[in-house]
Amino acid sequence: MRGLAILSLCLMLAGCAGMDAAECQTADWRAIGYEDGVQGRSPAYFGTRRKDCAEHGVAAGFDAYTVGRADGLAHFCRPLNGYHLGTQGYQYSGICPSGQESAFIAAHADGFGLYERHAALRSIRNRLDHSKRRERTVERLLADKTVRVIGPGLAAAARATLAIDLKQLAEEKTELRHSIARLGREEIAAARDYDAYRQHIETRGLR
Repeated sequence: MRGLAILSLCLMLAGCAGMDAAECQTADWRAIGYEDGVQGRSPAYFGTRRKDCAEHGVAAGFDAYTVGRADGLAHFCRPLNGYHLGTQGYQYSGICPSGQESAFIAAHADGFGLYERHAALRSIRNRLDHSKRRERTVERLLADKTVRVIGPGLAAAARATLAIDLKQLAEEKTELRHSIARLGREEIAAARDYDAYRQHIETRGLR
C-alpha cells in the first residue's frame, strides 16, 4: 500500500504485562489465544507467555492457545476492522489467514487513504494557523517599533537598528501574506479531496 507510515499495531498492545505464577497456573490458554488473536497480536506473543510461565514451572498450552488465537483472528481480520485500523494509521503486519487477507487489506487501504488525507489537511491547517499567529505578532512588532523609531530622544545607532528591524519585519509580513494565501488554497483543495474520498468509500459501505 502506497505511503504507509511506519506505524504498528503494537500501539494497541501497550500495557500487556507478563504473566505471574497465579495467572500461569489458572490460565485458560484457549481464551488467552482468543484475546491475542482478536487484538491482532503476532504469534510471538505465545513465545513470551510460554517463557513467563516456564519461569514459574508451568507449561503453556500451545494447542489450546492456537485454536483460540485462530478464532480471535477471524474476528480481527474482518474488513470493517481493517478499515477502522487504517483510519487510525496502523500498518497491517501480515497476520490474517489467506482466506480473509485480501478483503482485509483492501479495506485497510481504504481506511488508510482516509487517514492520509485527514493528516494532510490537519498539517495544512496547523501551518496556516501558525502563519496567521506569526502575522499578528509581526504586525504588533511593526507598530511598536514604528512608534519607537519616530519618537524623540533616540540615539542614532538605536534608530538605525530599529530601521533595519522594521525593514526585516515588513519583508516577513509580505512573505507571510503570500504563505497564508497559498496555504488557504491548499486547505480548500485538501478539504475537497478528503470529502470526495470519504464519500467515495462510504458508497461501498465502509465507515
